[in-house]
Amino acid sequence: MARRRALLAWGVAVALAVAGAVILIAGLLTPVAFGWFAYQPLAHATFAPASAGVFLSPTTIVGMVVLAFGLVALAFLAGRRAGAKRRS
Repeated sequence: MARRRALLAWGVAVALAVAGAVILIAGLLTPVAFGWFAYQPLAHATFAPASAGVFLSPTTIVGMVVLAFGLVALAFLAGRRAGAKRRS
C-alpha cells in the first residue's frame, strides 16, 4: 500500500511538472496584446514596450505556478527518498 501511494505521488508530481511546462510554453508562444485609449502627451516621444518591462499573459503565469508546484513536489519526494535511504 505504501509503495502504491509513493508511485501515485511521483506520478502526480511528474504530471504537474509536465503540464506546467506545456502550459508555460503555450503561454510564451501566444503574443500578448495590450493597449489603452489616451492622448499623446509628447509628439516626439517613442513608446517601446520591450524596454518598459515584461508583459506576461495569464496563461504564462498559470504555467509558471503549476510548474513550480510540480518541481517543489518532485524535490520533496526526492529528499524524502534520500532521507529514507540514510535511515535504513
